[in-house]
Amino acid sequence: MSGDDPVILSVLGAVHTFVRNFGTARVLLERAIALDPNAAWAWSRLGWLENYSDQAERALEDFERALRLSPLDPMNFNNYAGMGAAHHVAQDYDKATALYRRALEERPHASWIYRGLASSLSGAGRVEEAKQAYAEMMRSYPDLTVSKLKQAMVFSPAVLNRMAESLRKLGLPD
Repeated sequence: MSGDDPVILSVLGAVHTFVRNFGTARVLLERAIALDPNAAWAWSRLGWLENYSDQAERALEDFERALRLSPLDPMNFNNYAGMGAAHHVAQDYDKATALYRRALEERPHASWIYRGLASSLSGAGRVEEAKQAYAEMMRSYPDLTVSKLKQAMVFSPAVLNRMAESLRKLGLPD
């Protein structure tokens, strides 16, 4: 039965996260972990859910656990990006930057990571580096605007507003 399959529960949890059904997502992901405490992907998805709920500390714990459970996972770039996002949520922009860069080392073509990298570099006041990351982001997303960013991302309004403001400083149109 699919209700007892941690992988299916994790996938459903991820889907509910993206459509902002955070309560349902949490129930599904926590059930996946209860069924299989070693389900690295479920821990990773729970980490992202914590990020979107402004629970940076819990997110970091979840991502670190996912990395410990599956250290050679080809999807670990997503855990590093998630850890970068957790530091971003906590407004520790230098740590966020280091982890976003680590994620890009693992997966150079994951261009979505540049949204966080450019924003965190801008937040850290590292303007020249921020401009480079922003240019890379715009190569992949030439039609990106602040309103599209806010529609596409599921962070809390406070975090989205900070991200939008830091990208606006780099030239992102409304």
